[in-house]
Amino acid sequence: MKKNIVFACSSGIATSTVVAEKVVEHCKDHGIEVVYQQAIIGELPSLDNSADLIVVTSQVETKLNTPLVNALPIITGVGEEELLDKIIKLLKG
Repeated sequence: MKKNIVFACSSGIATSTVVAEKVVEHCKDHGIEVVYQQAIIGELPSLDNSADLIVVTSQVETKLNTPLVNALPIITGVGEEELLDKIIKLLKG
C-alpha cells in the first residue's frame, strides 16, 4: 500500500522533518509505503486533494478536503503513540 502525505510547518523544514521521519518509519512498520513532501502551512490550499493525509505542526485555519492531523504530540512526546496509530487508521481507512 502506497500513500501520499504532506508534512507542513510554518517554515517548511524544521519540525516537519522530525515528524516526517517518525511517521514514515511508523507507517513502514505497518506495511504502508509513504511518498511525502514537505510544505509551508500557507501552501496547503494548493496541495489539497493531492495527498491522502496532511500532517501539520502548527495551527491551520483553512478548511481542507484532505484529512488533517496536528502532529504536536510527536514534537512533545505526549500522546505520540496514539497519534501514530490514528495516522495508520486514517491511511488504511
